Amino acid sequence: MATSRAQTVGQLREVEGPNAGALYELKDVCVLGRALDCQVHIRDLTVSRRHARIMRVEGRYFVEDLGSGNGTFVNDRAITRAYLRNNDTIRVCSAQFLFEEREKEADSVTMVGSTTTEPRIVKTVDANQPGIFDPQYLTAVTSPKDLARMASRLKTVYAVSEAISSILDLDALLPEILNNLFEVFPRSERAFIMLLDDTGQKLVPRAVKRKQALDREEFSVSRTILHEVMTERRAVLSHDAMEDQRFKSGRSIANFGIRAMMAAPLLWRGEALGTVYIDSKGIAAFSQADLELLSGICGQAAAAVGSARLHAELLKRQQLEQDLQLAERIQQSFLPRRIPRLPGYTFAARYDPAYEVGGDFYDFVRLPDDRLGIVVGDVSGKGVSAALYMARLTRDLRYFALAEPDPARVLRWMNRAVIEGGQDDIFVTLIYVVLDAGGRRLQIANAGHMPPLVKRRASTETISLDRQSGLPLGVLPDPEYVSESFELQPGDTVVLYTDGLVEAMSPEQEMYGMERLERAVLEAPWNASQVLDAAVRSCQAHVSEAAQFDDTTIVCIGLDEESPSGPVPVRDEPSERGVVDDLRMEAVLRLRRIQED
Repeated sequence: MATSRAQTVGQLREVEGPNAGALYELKDVCVLGRALDCQVHIRDLTVSRRHARIMRVEGRYFVEDLGSGNGTFVNDRAITRAYLRNNDTIRVCSAQFLFEEREKEADSVTMVGSTTTEPRIVKTVDANQPGIFDPQYLTAVTSPKDLARMASRLKTVYAVSEAISSILDLDALLPEILNNLFEVFPRSERAFIMLLDDTGQKLVPRAVKRKQALDREEFSVSRTILHEVMTERRAVLSHDAMEDQRFKSGRSIANFGIRAMMAAPLLWRGEALGTVYIDSKGIAAFSQADLELLSGICGQAAAAVGSARLHAELLKRQQLEQDLQLAERIQQSFLPRRIPRLPGYTFAARYDPAYEVGGDFYDFVRLPDDRLGIVVGDVSGKGVSAALYMARLTRDLRYFALAEPDPARVLRWMNRAVIEGGQDDIFVTLIYVVLDAGGRRLQIANAGHMPPLVKRRASTETISLDRQSGLPLGVLPDPEYVSESFELQPGDTVVLYTDGLVEAMSPEQEMYGMERLERAVLEAPWNASQVLDAAVRSCQAHVSEAAQFDDTTIVCIGLDEESPSGPVPVRDEPSERGVVDDLRMEAVLRLRRIQED
């Protein structure tokens, strides 16, 4: 089975010009020009300092003239920008280049053979043991020469560790590990690092190095070796794998002519992250001492790889936290910036998402004729997706509320908007209330939402406004919704809320429930803010230290005991009345267009 990350790479071959015969490997961005810092330096005074550049975008190369004085030519045609094909010629004044494109195989590793083979490996190092870091290792020191050799190995391991420990980018770290291995083991000809993928089941090549850049020999490794290294967690050495009796059962080794090899696992916190593999065609290129040294280096390399992964995860988490904080600020911007002010009335609202953002929402909509729309809704689900849908619903409801005086018809239009949104897995419970402040009357339309509670001053029981309730938005294409009228009396407080309040769980998994909410509402003073605070305190006392699992929203509307009769204007800034009228006209026109469609 072949596992590779082959990609197309390009190069420029200078066929005419000051550096005829030179070969330039192309990176993602390569600038051609007279300046000394250009990747392709052209010693010609007619060439601009930065004459042209070659870039790779989504695997394809293109050349772009950078406003040069004498132009850039591809196949003898002047260009501003052009994609390149294999064997295209690029001319920059006196210099002419041949663009060549080929498949890059340096990152290819082929795993061959069967994992069922059981080679009898003699020269190994247990990678789980401290090895050269073990104090008992000193018992092997029998002469000053042995002591000097051990000191040299420790110095090498620490030098490699110091060189790689500060690199936290995994893509930069792995090639640097291989560079250091080539310095430590000068007879190495090829090396690679394979790491387990996200599933932890498959080894994937992540970095490959060859001593000879033009070496195109296929890089193959026996499954027998990988199995021994990863499963048994042993560093393996073979002086001559073709003749080594330990690998006779692994025929793939002979097929690919591996002469000498070392492989060691990358072990970090008891977990095998991957493997490092080195080979050479020189017989007896590596020794037992080299294997012990490789195992020690791999221990330090594994710590660096683990740290790089933790760093990457930390960066992802920080980015996620930043995104969630931004999403929270954006969601808060969709909620009302201030509570309405009506003579004789008090209002209070509270929104607590289970996470940084949630699917609950509430809004106050200033309507014509000094009426006020109040909406509380709950999008199925939690988190960012529910918050995004909430933002859309808030916008749609404002349009429909300004265009339609009847709350039931507003819900019908809202249901149509949810259905046409095409989100089959989303539904919305919503209650929409229109307050006629002067007439002391509520018109209520309910789409599967929790029924409002009314605390009446002279009563010992709450009133539940649950006589008319339709289906949640988005369940059926054309459900029926009915508007219910309720006459307010001085001292009344109306409580709108989402199910996250009554379904809040205690540490013993007992639901807060309607009875506790009604008792908290009845025992609270008549002011809307005090009723809200009492409900919140009661729920928090029940929940205690248990985690909040659903969003919670409460909106309270209170009619003062000595409220004035007659028209009650909504107190807004003078400029807002004209804005509302303009929005209403826009909403009416939009609704008419929808009806015509």
